[in-house]
Amino acid sequence: MQLSRRRALQLGAGAALLGGMSTAACAKQSTPGSAESPKRVLVLGAGMAGLTAALALHRRGHDVEVFETQDRIGGRLISVKFANGQTTEGGGGHFRLNMPLTAGYISKFKLPIVAMNDGCPAYLIDGLHGDATRLDAWPWNLKEDERNVELSSMLTSYFVPLGADFTTVVDPDWPNAAEADKFDGFTVRDMLAKEGASDAFSKLVAAQAGGFMLDISVLGLLPDFAYHFGDRNLFRVLGGNDRLPQTMAAELPEGKIHLGSAVTAIEQNDRQAKVVTANGKEWTGDAVISTIPFSVLQDVDIRPALPQRMQEVVDGMLWASIVKVYLQTNRPTWIDRGVRGWPVAASDRSWERLIDITGNEPGGRGNAFFYLSGKNALDYLSQPKQTRAMDLVNVFNADMSGMLEDVVEVGEFSWPDQPWIKGAFGDTPTDGGWMLAEMKKPSERIHWAGDFTTFKSGWVEGAIESGLRAARQIDPDATGEHQL
Repeated sequence: MQLSRRRALQLGAGAALLGGMSTAACAKQSTPGSAESPKRVLVLGAGMAGLTAALALHRRGHDVEVFETQDRIGGRLISVKFANGQTTEGGGGHFRLNMPLTAGYISKFKLPIVAMNDGCPAYLIDGLHGDATRLDAWPWNLKEDERNVELSSMLTSYFVPLGADFTTVVDPDWPNAAEADKFDGFTVRDMLAKEGASDAFSKLVAAQAGGFMLDISVLGLLPDFAYHFGDRNLFRVLGGNDRLPQTMAAELPEGKIHLGSAVTAIEQNDRQAKVVTANGKEWTGDAVISTIPFSVLQDVDIRPALPQRMQEVVDGMLWASIVKVYLQTNRPTWIDRGVRGWPVAASDRSWERLIDITGNEPGGRGNAFFYLSGKNALDYLSQPKQTRAMDLVNVFNADMSGMLEDVVEVGEFSWPDQPWIKGAFGDTPTDGGWMLAEMKKPSERIHWAGDFTTFKSGWVEGAIESGLRAARQIDPDATGEHQL
């Protein structure tokens, strides 16, 4: 069975259930490049990293085959249709202007966008309410120099003495060896305490950015903080962020994307690489680009075994538990309260953060989701499935009266329950900076890609960056769509 260009990927309906084990994407032919020695490359994963690599190599005249475990294209870009033509996101929810690769691809394919608001939240921490629009009324026990300034500016001031910034840390070649050594080995919580931040300030950072972030290494979090706090220009794709990978897939020749094709084994020798899929088919090529999350790669039979150092990376990566509880309201009533954006409300409560992605999206209704991480996500999943989404909405309304009214639809997307990834995104442990350098090196004929192989784990920018890196290891002249 072939996918048409008009395929609709619906999250709740299994995202365009197509059934067959060798489903392929219909696509227009494009003019290939002029590689002197065309290769056959087996790409594992039809998310943004795999599609970026496949398309870059195809443009150069290489023969690519893409294998995807799921019955859908897009990886962690998963869009969910609401009434009135609105779309929410089960996966990657937004992009920022300091993501040049992502912006370049969206521009290249002329995808329309929705402009969004950055976070101007109401807070509930330690039982006390505060508002980003009223800095003078914050009730927490902050230091004097932490008062009367925006959270992002104060956070930046704690990074400056370390020699860190929110510009160079998002460059593709960051960090160099000296920077990696300098920022590895201690968490954001450690750094803030060392720089003299108050406990109350750390709690504000945790509420706005996600509580789990305080206990991740500074090395891994600097790009993430640069995106969250260094750029206030947010946007997403009108009609769903998964339109981007769908458009990219449509640029590949017909029959080159095989859906429902879980990889069970990868073999390599000095002549070729071989991939075996769950339906018993075997595919051979000159190289493999694997974007399989390491949480799942552990179950793939790789022969010969990976070098010990790389196997330590696969086994040692930490995978975040994230749940999104999305909702639509008759109108974005939080705007009436003067709060908005990413997030619109932040707390140390079970609902953690409410994120407004409505922006200037047509349809007139409010579009938002709760973002639950770590213990909050697992506690949520332990509750009765039939009622837990509305129960969470009710807890929020009891805490933040009048902010969320006229809810007309609720749903959820649980990342720990996805068998093809078993989590949301991968992070290296503290003192694990060496892992990222290891992942950039091919294991003979196997090249590694996926946003988790970069310091931009969880971001489309990292996925594109990694796909281009893997493609250029095979053909140094491979280029991204943003360069054409």
